[in-house]
Amino acid sequence: MDRCKRYVAFTLVELLVVISVIALLLGLLLPALNKARDLAQCAACQGNLKGYALATQMYCDDNDDRFCPPAKSYFATSSPLPGEAGLTHRIGMRWCNGRVSLREHPEYAGPFFKYLKDAKSFICPTFAILAKHSSEDPWYQVDGPKLTHYQPWYNYTVNGYLASTWTAIQKSVVHKRAQVKHPAQTYAFAEESPRVDSRYNSAGLNNPTLDPGTDTMIEGWFVAVGRNAWQVVPGQAGIKFFDIIAGFHHAPSGDKVAGKGNCAFLDGHVAAHSRLDTFGLAWPHAK
Repeated sequence: MDRCKRYVAFTLVELLVVISVIALLLGLLLPALNKARDLAQCAACQGNLKGYALATQMYCDDNDDRFCPPAKSYFATSSPLPGEAGLTHRIGMRWCNGRVSLREHPEYAGPFFKYLKDAKSFICPTFAILAKHSSEDPWYQVDGPKLTHYQPWYNYTVNGYLASTWTAIQKSVVHKRAQVKHPAQTYAFAEESPRVDSRYNSAGLNNPTLDPGTDTMIEGWFVAVGRNAWQVVPGQAGIKFFDIIAGFHHAPSGDKVAGKGNCAFLDGHVAAHSRLDTFGLAWPHAK
């Protein structure tokens, strides 16, 4: 006995209409999903940096109000560590050298690190994605291919004007919290990016310190734009920093340095700021 079978068929036009509707819905949903993901990652990053803000306060409380020298914010020594053989810029590669990650090797840690136990993570989730086997920093270009265990594990770096021992910025450095005029406008830690924009900065993340510039550079900037720190803006009046606040949160499409980066301030709060605010928020003197 013959069996009748009924088939449901679509015409080509109907199929194209369905595909068009799906494409339209995806076009509407993806920006919203990307925005939601960005907000979630930014919130996680701010939670991480809250731990850094608390760590800074606790360290100062225990050390006569003094800041920890930036070179000791993560590691106890600048001398070569196991896992750094063959690297020309070994300190500049520690942020992505998994063989010296303090998660796996706490024995390499400096005096500040014990205060970071409440930090949820040492790296922003957005940065971890952005930095996958790539950095535009000149030091990375030399030593990146030599790494045997590439693992970005931190991107939060210290304000270079707080207790730094680098001789090139000693006129700009303060050593105690009481010397900072406006703690709510001065960050202790900020997140850096591996990206370089030649108009604004000459280096990506390559050490534990965020240094906009040296004493000599700062004096030149002040002469050019006046002695107001907020007028020292990269990309203007020939000003270009070494390091800038990261810009990958809420960044415009196709420009991963033009958004904002999170900062942990000396009064304990955390907020996102533009790379254009880098010097104003780092400068610890009267503003």
